[in-house]
Amino acid sequence: FVMVRVTSQRTAFELIQLHKSFGFLLLGLIILRIVWRCGNTTPALPRSVGTLERRAAPLAHFALYAFQLALPLSGWALVSVSMLEIPSLPFNLF
Repeated sequence: FVMVRVTSQRTAFELIQLHKSFGFLLLGLIILRIVWRCGNTTPALPRSVGTLERRAAPLAHFALYAFQLALPLSGWALVSVSMLEIPSLPFNLF
C-alpha cells in the first residue's frame, strides 16, 4: 500500500531493498529454525490429548514450517524472474 504512493525513485528503490533484505533475513532464520527443530526432540504431549490431535499436531507443525518457508522463497522466485531486473543488495552489505 505504501509503494504505490512513493514518488521518489530513490526512496522506492531503498524500500524495495529493505523489503528484500528482511525477506533474506527471515529466510535464513526460518532455515536455522528448521535445522534446530530437526536436531532436537520435542516434549511429549500430555496424556489428555486425544488420538486425532496426536496425529494432527505433527502435520499442522509441518504445514506451518512449509508455509513459513514458502513465503520468502516465493518472493525470491518472483524477484528472480522479474523483467525489472532490480538488483538485490541485502542491507547494502554486498
